[in-house]
Amino acid sequence: MKKALSLVFTLLLLLSSPALAAPTPTPMPLPITEDVVQEVPELIQKLLDQAFAEWQAGDGNELKKRNKYTDWNGSTTGYGWCGGFITWCALEVGIPQETRTRVKSQEVEGVFHIKEAGVGKLVNGYSKLNRTTMIPQKGFICVFGNRDQKFAGLTPLYHVGLVYDVVKLPDGRYRVTTIEGNVSSPGDDSHKKAAHAIRMFVRDYDPLAEKKDNLSLVPEAERDREENAMFSYNYTYNNKTLYVHMYLMPWVPGET
Repeated sequence: MKKALSLVFTLLLLLSSPALAAPTPTPMPLPITEDVVQEVPELIQKLLDQAFAEWQAGDGNELKKRNKYTDWNGSTTGYGWCGGFITWCALEVGIPQETRTRVKSQEVEGVFHIKEAGVGKLVNGYSKLNRTTMIPQKGFICVFGNRDQKFAGLTPLYHVGLVYDVVKLPDGRYRVTTIEGNVSSPGDDSHKKAAHAIRMFVRDYDPLAEKKDNLSLVPEAERDREENAMFSYNYTYNNKTLYVHMYLMPWVPGET
């Protein structure tokens, strides 16, 4: 009898355990203006300027796995630093931020960033603040997914880049310019072959398309600059399985 009671008590403890509790649902993407906002908050403009300066200084050259974009959180070995690059820039310009585990649901206002480097951790933190959307704006963080078969059954979250500029096209799509850390160069003989560099990309994005097909190349007739080790229209940087999963919002258009 005692063993039976003990077993029942153990089961009750397990069922009430936080580890088995229902997960907190991810908020739906926040509806925001579909028009491009040109006048962004001052701190966001400083973030854009800082990222641009780092892009220029990098000159398309390869960085080591451990660098200043990985050292800010105490790493001694380095890591994939696409998110670390954005957080480093945010720290440099003084954007208020906190780690994902220390923020509470929808508790902040104004310009704010989740102090993380991992793509999943950034998404988790911004989701807690209900600051995700499918509409791009300058200063937002683009989260890329990967539909490659080798990622089947695993997280689709793959990479992040900082939205540097946005142009709304007549058909409702957007031409989005991003500055991204820890990406490779095109790899042909006309460019530097850097595997871990800061580069700028311009891609066309359709928020109404299926996610797996929402990125496309800028038509050649509409390209107005030459590609090189620092800049490309090759929206997949040799990976044809990328798409826009969502955008994270360090600022909220229209927030008062």
